[in-house]
Amino acid sequence: MLCQEGITAPARTEDPVKLYEYDRSLSLEAEEELVEKRNGYKLYKVRFNSVNEERVPALLAVPLRGSPPYPCIVMLHGYGGSKEDMLDFASLAAENGYAMMAIDAQFHGERKRPGKALYSINMTRTRDGIIQTVIDARRAVDYLESRQDIDPTRIALVGGSMGAIIGALFAGVESRVKAAVLIVGGGNMSLMVMESEHPAIPPIREHLRESGITYEEIQKALDPVDPLNFVDKIAPRPLLMHNGKHDTIVPAEAGRQLYEKARQPKKIYWYDAGHDVPLQLVALRTLRWLDENLTGRPTPLRYLILEQILRIPLRWLATLLTIA
Repeated sequence: MLCQEGITAPARTEDPVKLYEYDRSLSLEAEEELVEKRNGYKLYKVRFNSVNEERVPALLAVPLRGSPPYPCIVMLHGYGGSKEDMLDFASLAAENGYAMMAIDAQFHGERKRPGKALYSINMTRTRDGIIQTVIDARRAVDYLESRQDIDPTRIALVGGSMGAIIGALFAGVESRVKAAVLIVGGGNMSLMVMESEHPAIPPIREHLRESGITYEEIQKALDPVDPLNFVDKIAPRPLLMHNGKHDTIVPAEAGRQLYEKARQPKKIYWYDAGHDVPLQLVALRTLRWLDENLTGRPTPLRYLILEQILRIPLRWLATLLTIA
């Protein structure tokens, strides 16, 4: 069945990590352009070489305050997003002394290609696109190591949604990532295909039904990119997860399974939310956790106070403000 519609079984390998190996001697041929100075950081547009003759576009935000070399957060965006999504968080990161870098995933942002999508009935394209993006992220770390203003010993991964799914693979195979944060991510690819309410998934389910392809076959084809097969490899580096109790895009059960498969040290926050977890609170908790687990620096008191305020349900906060 898996020869239909471009769906093929992966190359046989006992160790799926080998699928993410590449020649690190490959020249980056990096191009950098200072775009502007804004909101406490310098923003660079970057391009560099990856495998399969791919030229990867990226953004890098370097703090204007503090002293280099800076710790750096590599951010992986969600489905349909782009590297520009990092700009929503770059100012907060820079204020706390973190550089931030983001790439466009395969078939996203500047890498969009007509008629091609990362989530599609062509599972081979999905699998290969995910593997490509992981290697691209590893090449981003190669680039960061070439800069004098970045500390290569303090690199973290923050991924959201699709970026958390791919991020679990990236952190699992890339030892230079010293701490990983996964936001509304999950594991068990067949479960996510079976239950996700993401708009891209129902057509895939319909195609599987019409073609007589089973979820067992899909799982076998996607095992090489299933976060469940990689998240345990992050240890002994620390892992933080943020998930919604009522998430139907990346089903909450997929998040639970991913956290269960991960090894210590690990921590998870469960929010009374769906896929749209409260990003302000997530960002503050992530920075506090990175301060503790990546840099060892004390978190500013104002952020600890703001985190406590953001934990108050909105209906209670409105009542307190009315009373005040």
